[in-house]
Amino acid sequence: MSVQAAREEELRALTLRLGVVINDIELLDRALTHASIMAETSGICGDYEALEFLGDAVLGLAVAHHVYHAVPDRTPGEYSRMRAAIVNERSVAKVAGALGFAPHIRLGKGEELSGGRRRAALLADCLEAFVGALYIDQGWDTARGFIEQAFGDMLDAARTSEQVWDFKSRLQNYCQARHMALPTFTVVAAEGPDHRKRFAVEVSLGGEPAGRGSGKSKKEAEQNAAREALIREGQYESQAGEMVAAGVE
Repeated sequence: MSVQAAREEELRALTLRLGVVINDIELLDRALTHASIMAETSGICGDYEALEFLGDAVLGLAVAHHVYHAVPDRTPGEYSRMRAAIVNERSVAKVAGALGFAPHIRLGKGEELSGGRRRAALLADCLEAFVGALYIDQGWDTARGFIEQAFGDMLDAARTSEQVWDFKSRLQNYCQARHMALPTFTVVAAEGPDHRKRFAVEVSLGGEPAGRGSGKSKKEAEQNAAREALIREGQYESQAGEMVAAGVE
């Protein structure tokens, strides 16, 4: 089905502002369409889920490619931590917000009323779907160039930082220094299809709940739960531009 003229004009303006070209306007429309609207509106080209799956892989590869060439002679573990700090949900959503994606996402009424347009997971998914659409339409070099520009500040921080925050290790060290039992992490929810499952993890200190976090992997959810616990314990204050080491054990 063809995209309506007003929607096409809106999407063309978006790509112009972002400095990229996507010739297949139906592909771009799908990248910014949530499944919740499919049953409510006719003439929809499809939702973003398959494109998000592809874009997630392209984003991860582009970031890995960049840090590998920008910072030679690092260990695989160090490269993994750099990449994980950039491609975790919070970081991707932050970039999506800065690029102004939210107003262009098509949502169903229920999702809109529940605050979906501001939800980090949805914003991150749409940016990844956009990357997938750009990759299909313009190829690897263009997609990689867009990613390096959009994530430039985070890539610079990953290259120059002596450490990437590992909140789980920080929380364990905090407990050991105070002769407390080590924190325990429990998966309390796992939702979504296998290729885009989301996990929620709760961390306990001394048998009492101390924080909860979510993410696209158990490791990322554990990191976010540990971060919340450190904040509650007065051991960490959220910092602008912080990087979460979602890939750290």
